[in-house]
Amino acid sequence: MDAFVGNDDSMTEQTGNTTERRGLFIRKKKLMLNQADILYIESRAKKVEIHIVNAAESIEIYATMERLEERLGENFYRCHRAYLVNMAYIAEYGSDSITLMNGDRVHMAKKKYRMFAQAYQNYLRNGGVPGV
Repeated sequence: MDAFVGNDDSMTEQTGNTTERRGLFIRKKKLMLNQADILYIESRAKKVEIHIVNAAESIEIYATMERLEERLGENFYRCHRAYLVNMAYIAEYGSDSITLMNGDRVHMAKKKYRMFAQAYQNYLRNGGVPGV
């Protein structure tokens, strides 16, 4: 049985399995996305692009990175002011970028590298599996 938890600004759907969907409200419409399907989110001016696994196109919405970072939780990491990555899809990383499983590269802020490396190692130690 599915249960919905949330308020007017956000909604979370928890299903019987471990799949978790997050509700994002776009003006007067609600968009339900499977959190595990999000590769990364990229900020472009006042809009954000949500890059989805195996999708030909990204989803563009009006939102702030701060708000999405807050809603998506600890499996996502803000590696740069313009990028929020799903740690499950990280193929490799260096001091200036992260390469995702689909080959996309996102920037890593130099001052965030050390904290990111620690967060990613904690993610892996706590059962996170890269390339889900």
